[in-house]
Formats: sequence, structure tokens, C-alpha cells
Amino acid sequence: MNHRTLFRRSLAPIAALALAMLVGRVTDRTTGQSLAGLNVTTIGPTHAVARTGADGRYMFRHLRPGKYTLVIRGKGVPTVRTRISLAGRTTTKNVVVCNVALDYSCANLPQRR
Repeated sequence: MNHRTLFRRSLAPIAALALAMLVGRVTDRTTGQSLAGLNVTTIGPTHAVARTGADGRYMFRHLRPGKYTLVIRGKGVPTVRTRISLAGRTTTKNVVVCNVALDYSCANLPQRR
């Protein structure tokens, strides 16, 4: 076994432990306005909950890599589900939702899965 192969094999367990970070922003589809106070939940290898800030941004640190469903819900916003795959790095996932307070046509939208 040469030194390159040995080096790669010794790093494999470390790479498997690499954690991911997920960041993003939730905005309204009609106005583009940032939406604060929404719950953002990860369903997957790591279950976590965050809340969007005044600028509509959310952040998750220390997520295990894998496939996730991201669920966004809050007052006046029909629940939105979106899928995402995370690797051991920072991933950005911006989500556009329909806010009933800003667009009354959202009230009867079916939930996206």
C-alpha cells in the first residue's frame, strides 16, 4: 500500500464525521418581503428547530449529512415542505412561501409536500 492510499484511508473516518450547516431565508412570494417568526424544522438524520429572524433568515449548525425534509410553518403561512440533501459543508436553502396577511389568495392553497 502506498502512502497516498494509506492517507486517504486514514481520513475516511474523519470525513464521515463532518457536520453540515444549513442556512437560508424565508420570503413572501407576492412581495419578496422577509418573513420573521416562522418555525423551520429539519426532519432527517438530525431533528432540529429554528425560528426565522427579523430578516427572514434561519440557521442550523451541526447537522449530520443526509437527506432532510425542511418544514416551514407559522401564523398566516400554509405549511411548506421541501426536500434537501446535506453534505459536510454549508448549504443555502432559500424558501418562498405565501403569507395570507400579504396575499389573501394563499388562504386556500394546498400544502406542498
